[in-house]
Amino acid sequence: MVRLIGIVGWIGLLNSVIGVVKADETSLKFQIDQDIDLQDDCNESLGNHEDSCNSGFLFNEDGSETEIEVTETIIEDAPRPTINLRDKEDDSIIVEDQIWYPYREHLTVKPLPKNYLLTSFDFNTESNEFIPGRPSTDFDDYSHYTVFPKAFKPILDQTSTRQLHLRFTRGFWDAESWGRLPYDGFKSGGSGVEIWAILEAASKDSAFSQWKTLVNSLSGLFCASMNFIDGAKTTFPVEAFHPMADSTLPLFDNSNKLYLIRAALANEPICTENLTPLVKLFPTKGKSGITTLLDGHKVFDSTWHSLSVDISTECYEQTDRCIHTLQALVDMVINVPKTLARNENPIPKPLPSDKLRCDLDKPYDAFHCFQLPYETEGSYGLSELFGKYIQGSSLMSEEPSQVCVEISDNWNSFIQVNGSLFATADDCFELKDFQQQDIYFESNNTNEVLDVEPVPVYVSRSLTGYGQDRGGLRTVFMNPQNEPVTLIYFETLPWFMRIYLSTMHLEKNAQSPVNISLDDILQSTYYMPAADRIRPTHLEYRITIPANTTLAVSYQFDKSLLQYAEYPPDANHGFEIESAVITVIDPTAYQLRTATLLLLLSTPDFSMPYNVIILTSTVMGLIFGTLFNLLVKKMLTVEEADKIQEGNSLQHKIQVVKGKIMTKSKFKYQEVKNDLKE
Repeated sequence: MVRLIGIVGWIGLLNSVIGVVKADETSLKFQIDQDIDLQDDCNESLGNHEDSCNSGFLFNEDGSETEIEVTETIIEDAPRPTINLRDKEDDSIIVEDQIWYPYREHLTVKPLPKNYLLTSFDFNTESNEFIPGRPSTDFDDYSHYTVFPKAFKPILDQTSTRQLHLRFTRGFWDAESWGRLPYDGFKSGGSGVEIWAILEAASKDSAFSQWKTLVNSLSGLFCASMNFIDGAKTTFPVEAFHPMADSTLPLFDNSNKLYLIRAALANEPICTENLTPLVKLFPTKGKSGITTLLDGHKVFDSTWHSLSVDISTECYEQTDRCIHTLQALVDMVINVPKTLARNENPIPKPLPSDKLRCDLDKPYDAFHCFQLPYETEGSYGLSELFGKYIQGSSLMSEEPSQVCVEISDNWNSFIQVNGSLFATADDCFELKDFQQQDIYFESNNTNEVLDVEPVPVYVSRSLTGYGQDRGGLRTVFMNPQNEPVTLIYFETLPWFMRIYLSTMHLEKNAQSPVNISLDDILQSTYYMPAADRIRPTHLEYRITIPANTTLAVSYQFDKSLLQYAEYPPDANHGFEIESAVITVIDPTAYQLRTATLLLLLSTPDFSMPYNVIILTSTVMGLIFGTLFNLLVKKMLTVEEADKIQEGNSLQHKIQVVKGKIMTKSKFKYQEVKNDLKE
């Protein structure tokens, strides 16, 4: 909208200039000012004013040329141009558009072992400066928006949110084959939806009220089920999820405090309804730049995918003004052979015998074949994986959209523009405006990729025990490094899992040291027991895993019975338990999540209410029918019933009518006879 207003303003000013030139062609030098004239102070900063000068030339009707000097003055984010005209000969018109916005988009493509491909879409934007403590919802104030999503600013102001982190993640990340997660795991979440935020509030109750408003607003914005987040799913982390030491958050009111709140929905499905609102938040709206590749059918067909939104508030001490920074990421791992095969055969069909790749060293015939792995030599483009070409660049950022490919020496990457292939030394390509482009890959051995960076620790979690009343939870930590690893373990369990912290112990195994106990490796523990239907179990502890050691920590819990209305429609499927969060703090910074768990609880026979209703209705019908018969009907003998039945027959009624007619006729005949005698 601001860009459109700026263009309309330029057109209006140029029309005014042409009108002045026509009115006074003899004028050799004249000046037109709009609001202010800063022709002598170009490229200087005056408080909230920021000015830049450009020059061009305008042809007059008499054939002469007039130099146009344009001063673009920005006052509180609103461009206001000043145009100066001077006659000059033998020059041409120069039109320059230097309007750009704080928006950047970047795509990183990295081949992984076993013919997988990691693609990371990165979008960064900033809001306009605003005065702290003055929300955009004030009736006497307004907010100027450029590329920062307008939907976020009122929500952040209303809930006093200083940091917001939202994650939509599904799939399996193979850490042993693919190494570390993108961005060291700090930009991805556990399976389902995960959200945490830092809010400014006067008290903990006030912060929770603001938290409810925040999650309900985001639920409608991203078409998710975050409106089901309540106190039974919300925790206040103590050590995990805290900002890094180098980041500071502003406090708009010194009498308030900052509260860190988190919740997760492990059973939330991730689909196109979550991706589409995210794409619409970008200024390109999926119409240009790398956003044109984001198609829900391709993104959610990947092996692993993650959508993340991070918003933070930064303030400048010199000007006492603040801005919101937003980073949105879309990461996915694509199985390349599977995707290419699906493009050729959308409906899976058995391959003919001549296309089967059989292991010739083993017996095979027309019906039996030991298939070989996928081919290691191949070539493909992003358009084949995403089903679309890249349409132009972002058109509004100072830097054009960029695509970088991280490949080894036996790989080649090119950018295809108008049917021609081009390569660069660093395998980074700047996208061209208004051009249809594609990124092309080829390799003679797709298994040879860049060395993956090993993860500092592997963590897995599982349920133990059997029965419907109790069970156990076991967490295995494996440190493959030659130095100890210190980490923070964060776990949230629903209230119907009543854990016994006294049963927490260190299991003995062949890979663990002999003379080691839980107290030796456990540095600190925070435990908040659950309250039925009010809050979940909150467990955090800091633990150090010795070098080249595998440890297993386990404890027991009881299963509670739920009320009839608290069971979901698919109660026999089980209850999904959200992932545990592991934050490595030494010797490196890394974060990972465990897989979700499926807990089975005692479920009632949901057909019993139906059976009770049917039986009760039958008994009530019998009782009512008997009482109704006794009150309304009369007991008669068979003879009386026969007489009544005969009296009610049609023949009897005809005889009665006939008898009445004959009696009446006979009476009249007798009267006539008597009259004749007289």
